[in-house]
Amino acid sequence: MKRILTVLSIFGISMILAHTSVAQEYKYDAKLGWFPADLFTLIYMMGEDTSGEASYGPMKTAGIFSADFDFKMKKWLSVGAKVNYRNSWRDKITADSKDIDRMQALSVMPTVKFTTGFDSRFRYYAMFGLGAGIDLSTDSTSHFTAFQFTPVGIAVGKKVSWFLELGLGYAYTGYMTGISWRF
Repeated sequence: MKRILTVLSIFGISMILAHTSVAQEYKYDAKLGWFPADLFTLIYMMGEDTSGEASYGPMKTAGIFSADFDFKMKKWLSVGAKVNYRNSWRDKITADSKDIDRMQALSVMPTVKFTTGFDSRFRYYAMFGLGAGIDLSTDSTSHFTAFQFTPVGIAVGKKVSWFLELGLGYAYTGYMTGISWRF
């Protein structure tokens, strides 16, 4: 009886140690991000009326908001989707009216993400997305091809993480930061 209890104790302790040493395998990653302003907003601010018929007030922005969802196909490969919304505005004053000049756009793109660090507390990744968008700016409603290339992405945390991405594209040009949740 003593031997059976010893074997069961050793087996139980080894199972507890094995269970605690195995990393949690996450299949999904949901992210919410924000960026205050980017290159597109700055270019839009410089698009003044050269005829002199209108003057513009200072540019105001709510920033760029992003929501991502990724599904892990392999330890190093995820596929997903990214939705971005940008909104900036300024006063436009002409001789006979005062209006609001808006720059608004919405884009949706499928993404591919390559990750190192897998399930550790520090993960590095690169991402590429290509999709479509709609420009809802003042005096314009048009469709466009949206892309995003993020060569550097860093996430810190296990289940809930803070992330910082450096990228170039329509979603943002510069950096994006936010919170991600893996489950």
